[in-house]
Amino acid sequence: MQPPTDRARPVAILATGIWLTLGLLTRLAARAGGAGGGSSSSHSSGGGSSSSHSSGSGGFSVHSSSGSGGSSGSSVFSLFCFLIFLGIAGLILYLTLRNMKSWSTGKPGTPPPLPDGEDEGLAAFFAANPDFELDAFRQKVSDAFLKIQAAWSAQSLAEVRPFISDGIYQRFATQFHMMALLQQQNRLENVRIFDISPVAASRDGEYDVLQVRISAAMNDAFVCQLDHSLDTDGHEAFAEYWSFIRKRVATKPGGDIYQNQGCPSCGAPLPPDMGELCRCTYCQVMVNSGEFDWVLAEITQEADYGRDSRWAGSAAPQLPQALAELTAEAPDLAVQLIEDKASNAFMQIMTALATRNPAVVRRFVSDDALAAVTALIPQQDIIFNRLYLNEAVLFDAARVDGRHQLRVGLTATLQRVQLAPKRGFTPVDPEEIRAGYVVTLERDAAAVPTKGALYQHQCPNCAGAVGDTLDLNCQYCGVPLNSMHNEWIVTRFEENGAL
Repeated sequence: MQPPTDRARPVAILATGIWLTLGLLTRLAARAGGAGGGSSSSHSSGGGSSSSHSSGSGGFSVHSSSGSGGSSGSSVFSLFCFLIFLGIAGLILYLTLRNMKSWSTGKPGTPPPLPDGEDEGLAAFFAANPDFELDAFRQKVSDAFLKIQAAWSAQSLAEVRPFISDGIYQRFATQFHMMALLQQQNRLENVRIFDISPVAASRDGEYDVLQVRISAAMNDAFVCQLDHSLDTDGHEAFAEYWSFIRKRVATKPGGDIYQNQGCPSCGAPLPPDMGELCRCTYCQVMVNSGEFDWVLAEITQEADYGRDSRWAGSAAPQLPQALAELTAEAPDLAVQLIEDKASNAFMQIMTALATRNPAVVRRFVSDDALAAVTALIPQQDIIFNRLYLNEAVLFDAARVDGRHQLRVGLTATLQRVQLAPKRGFTPVDPEEIRAGYVVTLERDAAAVPTKGALYQHQCPNCAGAVGDTLDLNCQYCGVPLNSMHNEWIVTRFEENGAL
């Protein structure tokens, strides 16, 4: 569920006031990559929230005492409430019309001020890449945006897998899993892009990172087969920040994984649906590695971008120096990739909790982390009606006993519901909540490059396929799957409380 933009926030506040006074139904929409926001409901599903009913049929009721005086007082009070309602409704109409005018002219809201140094980073990127074709890059971003909205509506990532990171894939795949269990679908139509503007650039290990502000609008309809009273249909204008990464020394510069159907390395046709593992079946290259083209690695809502990060004040003072020292030993270390891996691990942990199956995560967690996850598994069928990852921020790094240790803070917006025997559901959380988590990742300082992708069900030692199993040893090479000699392993998973 998208939090209101700055321009829309007064409208949202006034609408909530009417809802609280008159018991009206307030509904907000969700979309691909949407995160956060709050609903004031006691029961929500899909893209909307439904208030609980009071006084039988819902709405506000006044009970007068016996006698004519009570009846007269009730009439005066009702007239007073009606006049207040007319005044508030008129103000909402004015603000809404003003917003609609801004939609027709282009960009909703205004970009927040950039953190110090990011505009210089963008200038430095253009200076270091004089051949960079901005229009061609904008076209890639446009293709990615439109295809991802279609993929979200269809709940299929086949068309977009080559140009999204593993963490982005896992975020969407987990949400699709939850939506399927609750028989939900989010249909996005009439998608319009107003503007695509690069706003920041940085260097991260071997990678360049470009952050882009996308201003757009769409029709957003949410359908819940388990309870059609919760269906919603509306129009939304918004802005999001998308982060793309690419290796500075690309294997095949100028590659296009957005339109081409073939492998960017060998030219062989790619599988129609690569699923978790974005690898060419012929040359075994990782298509979304950033070696061939820009890859989407993060989607941030405007309300979360550069503002009041849950973890901004938690960064260790020695973090820059520690990262420099660790990178000297591990040149493949990149902050964006670590945050992406932590996001991937987090979403799979949430899947393990919802399915009550710790085997989902066994291959990439330590014994202690597995115990922590297992202890959080509920006894009932608890599903996430909402599960959006707002941010993943690396806030601490150190070398501990011959291992590199990284700590990533995550903020998620979630709402849980309990499945009922007749396939209905009841709310566990009366409304969406924002919660914090910490994932600790560790890897041997002398780790060797991996052949497989452990988080994508592939042995990091021999690249053999790995299923969801509590057996720690690879069935092909016998090497422990969660060995820190090959991959970053989750050694701690901590809940950090509601925000």
